[in-house]
Amino acid sequence: MRLCVNKLSALALLRHVRVSGEYASAQVCGLPEPDPHPQHRWTARIIPHQLLGLSDPPSSSRPVYVAVPSKGARPLASFFKNTLYLSGLPEGSFLQLGESLAIPCPELLFVELATIMKPAALGLLGYELCGSFCRDPLNPRSGKVTHGLSPVTDVASIRSFIEETHRLTGTNAARRALLSIEDNAWSAMEATIALLLKKPVTEHGYGIRRIHLNERQDNPWELVRRGCANARVPDIVLDDCPVGFNYDGHGHLDLESVAAAAENKDELGRALASLRQKYVDDRRRDRELAAQGRIVMSVVSEDLFDHGGLDIVILEALMASERLGGPRAKDVLPDEVWAPEETRARQRLIWSLLPWEGGESLGPC
Repeated sequence: MRLCVNKLSALALLRHVRVSGEYASAQVCGLPEPDPHPQHRWTARIIPHQLLGLSDPPSSSRPVYVAVPSKGARPLASFFKNTLYLSGLPEGSFLQLGESLAIPCPELLFVELATIMKPAALGLLGYELCGSFCRDPLNPRSGKVTHGLSPVTDVASIRSFIEETHRLTGTNAARRALLSIEDNAWSAMEATIALLLKKPVTEHGYGIRRIHLNERQDNPWELVRRGCANARVPDIVLDDCPVGFNYDGHGHLDLESVAAAAENKDELGRALASLRQKYVDDRRRDRELAAQGRIVMSVVSEDLFDHGGLDIVILEALMASERLGGPRAKDVLPDEVWAPEETRARQRLIWSLLPWEGGESLGPC
């Protein structure tokens, strides 16, 4: 079998191969014509549906998205949705994964998905592709997230790809979405916070454009020679303000290991010692960053789930920035950000982005 899947099918496959490590062996290829060989025709049973994000074999209501190089190459089974590419794509726009399956390169995939994803979902996808985390292929919203991976692209590469294409549907939406995306997100939750920071106020964000994620902050030599770390890496820093943010999720302090060890005195001691070590390192990190002139505030999951919780954290950060000699809070964020109807709309957006089933879904992600 030979098939180039695209759009949501390709996204699921990309997530599979990122987690498995198989993406490292992907090879640039041309757009192949679909071929069911050694079968004589396309049937649902020969499709590796789980690799393509489907829990059941494909059907007209659960289609496989396919890219083809010509009208005559379109597979006509009812469970396929075809995208025809005749021209206008840069070289290297497709990647071969193994012998049978190909996908669009991450840059083309981002543009394709701009045609079917809502802007906020597309923004989170951009953070995923340009970051070191990967969502679950079958349950991307609330499934397991894998961390510590290599990014598959970056903002500059996507922007360059867009400028090289000709008359490709989705480029305008993709270009707009890129304005709210940064490279180097290490987790889905910090990506959510960064997206909200950067999104325009007209799209229920805070409109703070100049931020960086996980950027090394070197400690002064006077501290390093006294045993402090060479550097610290806060999750998010605001370029124009002396403040930043760290996301501390439920797993940040390993409380579960303490609970699990409660009945064993030795294991409990080790778990508590590890917990204390992490706590102490966090406090020292905060002091060292403060010594560099940057206050980094913790954001916890409750701040995102509670109505208006993130608004409070952002306002606290800007108030601290102002008192540390940064710009005035009202000069960073316009008054309309805090309008009641705007805060309600922003909270609904935040809930729609979080990994739970309580908020309204943004659809495919």
